[in-house]
Amino acid sequence: MSKKWLTYFILLFPIIFHSCYLEETVFDAEPDDALNLPALLKLNGKQCFFDAPQNMLRYSLTEDSSDFSPFVEHNRNSLLTFNGKTLDNNKINPFGEIEIGKTYPLTIENNGTQQQFKFVFTNLPVVQIISDSEIYDEPKTLAKIQITETESASTFSSFAGIERRGKFSKYFDKRSMGFALWKNMNSISEYSAPVLGFQPNSDWILNSTVVDPSRIRNLVSLEIWNNLPGWENEENLNYTEIHSKPVEVFLNNKLQGIYIFSERINREFLEAGNEAVLYKAIDWSDGATRFERFNPKSSNNRFWNGWEQEIPDPDSVLNWKPLENLYALAVHASDETFKNTISSQIDLENFIDYFLLLNLTSAGDNTGKNMFFYKENSSAPFQIIPWDLDGAWGIRYDGTRTGYESVLTNHLFDRLVEINAGNLKQKLKNRWFYLRENNFSEEQLIRLFAYYFSEIEESGIIVHENRIWNENLNFDAERSYIETWIENRLIFLDEYFSQL
Repeated sequence: MSKKWLTYFILLFPIIFHSCYLEETVFDAEPDDALNLPALLKLNGKQCFFDAPQNMLRYSLTEDSSDFSPFVEHNRNSLLTFNGKTLDNNKINPFGEIEIGKTYPLTIENNGTQQQFKFVFTNLPVVQIISDSEIYDEPKTLAKIQITETESASTFSSFAGIERRGKFSKYFDKRSMGFALWKNMNSISEYSAPVLGFQPNSDWILNSTVVDPSRIRNLVSLEIWNNLPGWENEENLNYTEIHSKPVEVFLNNKLQGIYIFSERINREFLEAGNEAVLYKAIDWSDGATRFERFNPKSSNNRFWNGWEQEIPDPDSVLNWKPLENLYALAVHASDETFKNTISSQIDLENFIDYFLLLNLTSAGDNTGKNMFFYKENSSAPFQIIPWDLDGAWGIRYDGTRTGYESVLTNHLFDRLVEINAGNLKQKLKNRWFYLRENNFSEEQLIRLFAYYFSEIEESGIIVHENRIWNENLNFDAERSYIETWIENRLIFLDEYFSQL
């Protein structure tokens, strides 16, 4: 070989070697500096997510298909075989008949090395969190969020700040998380985007639902609230609705099981104006959040009598006056004053519907916690926004089972009923039996639970939920328990409301 060609070879060898190295498939790779993970396989432009412990790929698809023919993309130096069929790269490939939840064999051959994988189509959206750091309660950790929907051919991708959340769930290995969308990895400036078909927002929640053996109690409860029909002469209710969906979550290349992806209540979500106030009940505070008592001394921070001010931003403005006024009326006012003025302080129809939901679900932790009081302007009455109803439908906040023969209330509701403000007893009774004909019918409630049980079962994710978190979830047993509990609960409540 001449010196000239030898020189060319020496100069080119590192480039050739580096190029070959880049083309080698690293299955369980670490995130790069831009928080990217290599995609082993894309179908119709949408990523298949890799679970390294099980050597499994999962892909979101709406439903079974008799002739699934996606456009396939993979590493150009790899040879892929799906269910015995070699896949042509950058081309449409006929996969044939596809069944959700079924496991198919996938082989990837690269540089003479062959690796066997399990491939599963899931009917649930998939959320992947990519991070090279530990996720803490606070401050937020930089991450990249990737989300694929079953109906969409695209992948939502964004940098985000993510943190652990939940006071009670912190005692479990599986933790709830919340994240805010960040414009780039070098800035904590937030932005809004529509995700999973929900209205645009900057903040989102991944609820672990770890205490709930059905994983869907809160989801079903909020859907019932969202679907409540209007009162007389009202086509729709002006209530705040919180929407959510079951999803599968990955942390880097490791499946985390099932979570409930949910909207988060904030100023943007509520489209709150300058006069709006929002308070969250976070602590029993010796009965204060149940309106049994309160400390009238003003607070100089975001906390007061078991409540936390969310709107306005407590770091800028503290405004406890609207809640102080409600407490003064509910706790100390005479019966006559209470009866004549309470309707100016609270939306009676909204409070009635919350009382009915509270008792329908028997959410014992929600009589003085896990609820928001929202007032959209200075002249508007308070409305309740329900929140975190995992401990419901026959279980307590810690997942232990409970009975069905109890009436859930607090001092504010007790005064409303006893004084019969605004003919409340008759309104409660009429509204209950009206809803029992439709939204609260046994058939409709069981049908709603059955829908989500079926959707999650079809995905096959519960097998992995049990494996990952050492659980023993049994949907057949839990479905049977909930259905029996609903039957007994409705009988009890029908008797209670008939005697008002």
